[in-house]
Amino acid sequence: MFDDTRLALDGFVEVVSKLIIEHHHRRAAELDLTMPQAQILRILSREPLSTGRLAAELRISAPAVTQLTDRLTRKSLVVRQPVQGDRRVVLLSLTALGMNLVDGVRRHRNEVFAKALGHLNHSDRAEVIDALKKISQALGASLEPETANAGAKARKRPPESQPEASNLAAGAKPAPVAKRIRMEWD
Repeated sequence: MFDDTRLALDGFVEVVSKLIIEHHHRRAAELDLTMPQAQILRILSREPLSTGRLAAELRISAPAVTQLTDRLTRKSLVVRQPVQGDRRVVLLSLTALGMNLVDGVRRHRNEVFAKALGHLNHSDRAEVIDALKKISQALGASLEPETANAGAKARKRPPESQPEASNLAAGAKPAPVAKRIRMEWD
């Protein structure tokens, strides 16, 4: 990789990471949420998930997800819904209050980025937005094989190594406890 490209990418990643991490920490504190709770809200804003699938996505244990979602349930941000036909599976989804909270965080984040882009002239702003779209697509495409491989590995395991029933019903493999949580909202 060319030195100027590497320096540009390093600078971009450093500034954006700092901005996003500080923004999310500040917003989570304002909303009386921990970062893992905020991450759960972000993930559930896409679709309802079982505890097992949510644990797999977060790379934490199902009991840890249960503890986190208990707190979110008490705050009226998440609701548990039984799955008809399978008493072992419970879907977690956002309440209207939870969705409004996620939407508010996204709006605020977009305002921060719009303000930053406001420092550019119209043509530079259009160029940056076009480049961001292309980078997002490229990064998303680079994640797809990793996600597909994880699903394929889970399907190929012998029955004796299959996850607990609730995870199995949700199509997820057991998640090892991770030492980090991704901090993103989209």
